[in-house]
Amino acid sequence: MSTLHDELKSISDAIKQQRDEINVQLHLAKEDIKDDLDELEEKWNQLLDKMSDIGKEAETAGRDIMDSAKELGHQIKEGYERVKAKI
Repeated sequence: MSTLHDELKSISDAIKQQRDEINVQLHLAKEDIKDDLDELEEKWNQLLDKMSDIGKEAETAGRDIMDSAKELGHQIKEGYERVKAKI
């Protein structure tokens, strides 16, 4: 026959084992989450770099388009002036 002390010891041992298992799982989960966060941080930095590159390229392309539009505008203006002069 088990005594009250033996029953409490058994319960205590079971709780301790469960507690230890949870702590190990928690530690492993933290490491797994940290790995995920590190990977996401790397991707975030890549995105920022790409956005910066796109911004620089868009600015250059925008200038090229603006220059082309200005040139076309001047050509059209000169063309109308030639037409007007012939009238």
